[in-house]
Amino acid sequence: MAQSLYSLGNGLRTLLFHRFFFEGETREFARDRLKRQCDWLSRTFKPLRLGEAEKGLSARGLPEGAVLVTIDDAKVEILDILDIFRAFSIPIAIFACVGWCAQEETSETDGEVALARLIADLNWYRGPARKLKVAGIELVVGQSEERTAGEIDQLLDRIRSAPTTAHDLPSLCAHAPRISCTFAELADISSDYVAIGGHSVSHINLGNASPLRQDYEIQTTKRILDKAVGRIGTFAYPYGMNNTHSPATRRLLEEAGFDFAFLTHSGLATSKTDHFALPRISMPDRAMSDYEFRTRCAGAGILYRKLRLALSSHRV
Repeated sequence: MAQSLYSLGNGLRTLLFHRFFFEGETREFARDRLKRQCDWLSRTFKPLRLGEAEKGLSARGLPEGAVLVTIDDAKVEILDILDIFRAFSIPIAIFACVGWCAQEETSETDGEVALARLIADLNWYRGPARKLKVAGIELVVGQSEERTAGEIDQLLDRIRSAPTTAHDLPSLCAHAPRISCTFAELADISSDYVAIGGHSVSHINLGNASPLRQDYEIQTTKRILDKAVGRIGTFAYPYGMNNTHSPATRRLLEEAGFDFAFLTHSGLATSKTDHFALPRISMPDRAMSDYEFRTRCAGAGILYRKLRLALSSHRV
């Protein structure tokens, strides 16, 4: 089986996880599954640190069987599985939504973090329609996603011309139990084996957002994470499909200081791959058998995507 893994060609395999614990199973059962997965990965591939993968893509020096493990959203459950990846010498890269992390902050925050928390609150508010006054303007949320997006743009435009403080920015939602890591936790786990990257402020589809919102989501992510954990240079597009990025988002990422960006479509990355459209093999948000996990890592999704694209072009 190991030989067939490389039949797709050499390149960087990037795996994407979101969750590790699922309903209906004990945490010990889930941890045992991850241990088997990590054992197989470490024996079958060459796990790389994020920095090593970036250098390999830039300098044409990827080792055979290179694999990078990434985890989106920085959910707090990550803290319960770090020891497993470390035990098998598998580095990971965690991509954090700074608005979600800000929602977990219980102490006083600065104005930028407070605004990120409020934007995430507003973006994901799903309650009845309500009015609230923020920074001297009245907003209406809960009517539709389109209306909320427009209200957020209005707020961002107002704050851009008249900066405000954390005391002027309410927290709209109560979050219990905890969902995401705090900035302090991200800083604590950041190391040679655990890299941190950006995943926007509020997990919005950047491809559908206004220019003002795109700029805010990207620039704010970079500034907050640079301050919290040290310089970051890699971004992961929320949702990560073809309609979630554009030449405009790429320009904004470059202007903010990002050097690489990941999507979620299956594929292998090489030195010829666009650094702002790097593929990842996404793992489903459910328990997988060992066979399914190995099949996905081997590239079943890559073959399926190639076949689908070939059939689409044939129809045209």
